[in-house]
Amino acid sequence: MDSHGRSKKILIVDDEKYFLLSLVEGLSQYADTFTTLTAENGRAAIGVLESTGVDLVVTDLNMPEMDGFGLLAHMSKAYPGVPVVVMTAYCTPEIKKKLSEFGSLKILEKPIEFKELVDSIHAELASNSESYLRGITLPAFLQLLEMERKTCTLRIRSKGKVGFLCLRDGQLLEADNGNGRGDAAALDIVAWDETEIEISSVCKIRESKIQASLGFILMEAFRLKDERERSTAPETASRAVDAAPAAEPPTTFTEIIAEPTTTQSKEGNMADLKELLTEFTKLQGVNAVCLVGRDGFLLDSIAKTGFDAEMIGAIASSGFGSSESMGKQLGKGAMQMSMIEFDDGPVLFSPVGADAIFVIIADKDANLGMVRMKLKKHTKDLAVAAAV
Repeated sequence: MDSHGRSKKILIVDDEKYFLLSLVEGLSQYADTFTTLTAENGRAAIGVLESTGVDLVVTDLNMPEMDGFGLLAHMSKAYPGVPVVVMTAYCTPEIKKKLSEFGSLKILEKPIEFKELVDSIHAELASNSESYLRGITLPAFLQLLEMERKTCTLRIRSKGKVGFLCLRDGQLLEADNGNGRGDAAALDIVAWDETEIEISSVCKIRESKIQASLGFILMEAFRLKDERERSTAPETASRAVDAAPAAEPPTTFTEIIAEPTTTQSKEGNMADLKELLTEFTKLQGVNAVCLVGRDGFLLDSIAKTGFDAEMIGAIASSGFGSSESMGKQLGKGAMQMSMIEFDDGPVLFSPVGADAIFVIIADKDANLGMVRMKLKKHTKDLAVAAAV
């Protein structure tokens, strides 16, 4: 029970059904201390978090539909105060020590020792000091990505600032903080406070633009941050390593994950992505268009009215997946377009390349014939412009 008399709840997230059942059975002896909830993947875990108050999340990293990284990124935005215990088969004492230096994240090595799990749960639930760093920090998250050799691009938000970090096989290849790129930008970003993390499984950067190792960047960033906090004359990150040449900050997520390709250079007269999206919004009755990764990550959008584009992206990936699955089950071949009719107008989904979805939100009076014709004409252009 907490100080308000509410039974504490822990959520265990793992796709191994029998492992979950065995943990629930073993933890039942502590029912007077906490209630144990379960979820089979990150998406199901988010549903539990939204429907009930959870005091602690214990999660695996490798799961279908939404893995542990997607779950942790979502929690960094929606549930930053909920502590996390991570289960993984790829941990070492050295990694545990590093992670403990960058936050309160607790790591348990699989196969799990039941006593260590129980001790970790009790320790996390008992820690209610205001000075205790709860939830997952960006440095700890980066350590996990390196440990699991993850390929992805992160969009980091902090107090109005936006930055990007690109990793391939756990190696940090590029960083952009809106003012520059390379090592100096990485040093700046990892020291940001109150970060919100978004993750996409795309990394189009091939060659590393970062000279230092991730471990060095993490340690150096914290050293510089500590010096700035103790000094009236702040140090600049560029003193630690040679700053990368200044670059124009990316305006969309697409720009930071896309590299120039031979195809793109040959198609120099092709309209850019923003112009293509604008063409669709000029059609009668079209209110909004969104280009969305199949993982639900918004790539770019244009809306005439106040649509929540990020929300549309998350919903679109789920709706598109259901329609595509139905087509496969019925033996209808590759999906060309899906349309859902509502009282106030239709929503259309169309695949763009192998990894993205184009979403069109329209009014009842929309000229769907023109929409279909323009979509057919520009599908390939959208795929190239989005670097999908």
